[in-house]
Amino acid sequence: MRITEKDVIESLELFTRVPSFLLRRWVRKEINLASKFRSQIIDGYSQLSEYDRERLRAILEMDVSDIQDILGEAHRKTGKEQLKILSDPSSRKFIEINLEETRNLISNEKRDS
Repeated sequence: MRITEKDVIESLELFTRVPSFLLRRWVRKEINLASKFRSQIIDGYSQLSEYDRERLRAILEMDVSDIQDILGEAHRKTGKEQLKILSDPSSRKFIEINLEETRNLISNEKRDS
């Protein structure tokens, strides 16, 4: 499955729930948000359709550079500041930390179910 900027734009509300000034701060501090929202991620994953689980797995397997390219393209099409922040190369570590944590949460959830 290939993820594109269209997928990001279709899920835009996930990115825009957080005000850009907070996202910028969390990115700068390299906050592990996935660990802070552990139960919501696990609950949300269990409620996803098989198609959405496949999309999530595709994202979790992607290289961060590819993810940031897609976010950058989505930003160019929407102008959303949150996408600009996440597409910036300085956000790489933040994305890596949160992808890894999400991978761990999802793999633990699969083992437990």
